[in-house]
Amino acid sequence: MTFIGHVVFFVGLVFVGVSGNIFNLIFTIQQQVKTKTIQTVGLILNVISISNIILVVATFSLVMDVFQNPQIWCVTPYPLSIRIEAYLMMTCSFNSFWAIAWLSLFYCIKVVSFSSECFQTLKKNISPVINAAVLLSCLFSSLFFTPMFSLELAISMDKNDSVNDDANMTCPQPSFSLQMDANAYAAAIVCLLCPIPLMIMLPTSVRMVVHLCAHTLALQKNETHVKGSDSYLLVCKLTISLVGVYLSTLCIVFLFIIIRLIGQFITYHTLASAFSFYGGMTSLLLTASNRHLKDKLWSLFCCRKAKEQSSKSQTVETGDV
Repeated sequence: MTFIGHVVFFVGLVFVGVSGNIFNLIFTIQQQVKTKTIQTVGLILNVISISNIILVVATFSLVMDVFQNPQIWCVTPYPLSIRIEAYLMMTCSFNSFWAIAWLSLFYCIKVVSFSSECFQTLKKNISPVINAAVLLSCLFSSLFFTPMFSLELAISMDKNDSVNDDANMTCPQPSFSLQMDANAYAAAIVCLLCPIPLMIMLPTSVRMVVHLCAHTLALQKNETHVKGSDSYLLVCKLTISLVGVYLSTLCIVFLFIIIRLIGQFITYHTLASAFSFYGGMTSLLLTASNRHLKDKLWSLFCCRKAKEQSSKSQTVETGDV
């Protein structure tokens, strides 16, 4: 691929990963300013959009640094730009993943009926609880990933080593200059990015599907139809689709890391494509589930005046009802 081809490819990836999130962020904030309220779903949508934008841009910047200098991982000390990019990628991926987990939990508590008094009390106060959880997650990630600024080579490169052959060159594994257990820290990162959020996403999504199936069967048995059932179905589709995008992205990223660790060649295009796919698909799914954003999108592409939406016009997917 030529240099122009690389530029076009990466610009396309950035556009796919960022454009939808910018659209969602702008019109969600516009609605929040107009209504002078920030609902839980709106807050989560803002966090996901901002995190995805920074994640895609930071990944693009990292890939461009490596493209311009393939030996950058063998430089000691690491350039500050590399450390900043690693910090932003970790922090923003954490924020975005956990925002999806909190969104799944929020919808599950709001949609599913519980007989326990504890869950009934939680259902009444779920909005402030999830709001606090989202904000605390962002604060935690900003502090937890600060060791990324201390990334260094585990050992110095031998001056006699040849670095002319970039394709066959292997660099020492990065470590941390801080006095800490690097293996334990790496294990904590892996757990916080995959198993723990997934332990929230999957049970809540499955519980909503089970509830929806039981609800639909009851309606069919009584030969009745409730308008809100369609909204509940859309909620289930949204959460399951977000989980699928999340798992697909993690599989690609982990595959990339494993191949790099065993010393095999894999282009950084893979990493950029994974996060671009994640940012683009999550923004598309969130837009499709939000009536206000869909109206705005139609008004842009179909030259049709968007209807002014109040809190009444929002479906269960967009409002805290």
